Amino acid sequence: MKNRYTAAIITLAVLFGVTALWGMFQVKERRVAETQLENKYNRAFYESLQRSKNVEALLSKGLASGSSSNTDNLFADLWYNANAAQENLHQLPLSHQVVARTSKFLTQVGDYAYAITKRDQGTKLTERDRTTMRELYGKSQNLTKEMSAVQRQASAGTFKWTEVKKGLDSKFAKGSSGADDSFRRVDSQMQEIPVLIYDGPFSDHLDRAKPLGVTGKTVTSGQAQKSARSFIDFKGAKVSEVESTKEVKGKIPAYGFEFRTGNKPSDVITINVTKTGGHVVYYTNPRLVGKAKISVSKAKSLAEDFLQSRGIKNMMPTYTLRANNTLTVSFAYKQRDVVIYPDLIKVMVALDNGQILTYDAMGFLMSHHKRDLPKAKISIDEARKKLNPELKVKAERMAVIPTAGKHEVLAYEFKAEMRGDTFLVYINALTGGEEHIFKLLKTPGGTLVL
Repeated sequence: MKNRYTAAIITLAVLFGVTALWGMFQVKERRVAETQLENKYNRAFYESLQRSKNVEALLSKGLASGSSSNTDNLFADLWYNANAAQENLHQLPLSHQVVARTSKFLTQVGDYAYAITKRDQGTKLTERDRTTMRELYGKSQNLTKEMSAVQRQASAGTFKWTEVKKGLDSKFAKGSSGADDSFRRVDSQMQEIPVLIYDGPFSDHLDRAKPLGVTGKTVTSGQAQKSARSFIDFKGAKVSEVESTKEVKGKIPAYGFEFRTGNKPSDVITINVTKTGGHVVYYTNPRLVGKAKISVSKAKSLAEDFLQSRGIKNMMPTYTLRANNTLTVSFAYKQRDVVIYPDLIKVMVALDNGQILTYDAMGFLMSHHKRDLPKAKISIDEARKKLNPELKVKAERMAVIPTAGKHEVLAYEFKAEMRGDTFLVYINALTGGEEHIFKLLKTPGGTLVL
């Protein structure tokens, strides 16, 4: 009898243990699913915010441009970014009523840009166009301001997109979440947008570029993993496990790896290495960064040293951005005294210990090759005269910049100011035409190039 009683207890204990393990597994699976969904919403929101910032910058650049021949490029970019912002906006768990006017505003901006591009080449913007653009610019500033407020709230943990979607918590049940409130505010401001006349959608062009910087022989997964391990800045952390992930397809086929350095979910470094040549395309370390202990200048120097130590030469730092105790440094390749902007590498440095957290060489691998640079046909003095007379030049140099259709041109770069705004204007060194305008946005963390 005693044996039966003991056996029953053991059986119940085993069943209880199995049930508990099953329950823990279900909880873990649910958390993983919620994390994936949250990341999806965060990516959509971030992309919508960045595209909206681009819309604001492009409208501003259109007002600053002194070249009618550059209009098509500016407004084609404006169309693309407005539509991309709208597409990502609709992926968020917000009701149609909350984003209706914002969505309509982005549609109208895109369609207005397309209408401009359909005009005869060389036709200048009319004063009525500029008035409309000033109104659109003001509204786009409101949009990015409110969306930036949502970003700050999300970063501070005020709300989660998955909680907004569920609507179960009383904090969100009445539509009082930070996301809803901010979008309702910006939506109410969209009521007064100007009436626009347009002709329809603008067709996007296909991107058929080939990665010019991916050279060398085919490497095995084992060789790629070895290259990845020697490239990553582990900063003394020991690798406890290495896992091969799904291979990357597309323009740059690559092997994917994950290096685990601890027990926390953030202790996993992800890296992609090309199948041809074994070049590192991208790696990121998502660990939490502590209080900043090193200066921006020191971090910038560490980023330069990192590239040098990995055999990546002739890269010059251009712009930096500080955020969340990290510094992101953008590098461009330099050939003699000419800055080659298409050959771009971004490096993120942790300001607590100087560790390299992110390396992004996609732009460099897509564009880098030996260039036979042409001789300029106009002088820098002649190029300066091509600028909008309202611009005041602060700095100038020669550079190679990308153009539509994946072509490149030799140009003079002018850093200039107008009414409190700062721009980079590029004048073709062969034809004297205005090729491109970037707007420099100064932030507490550094300078953004839009």
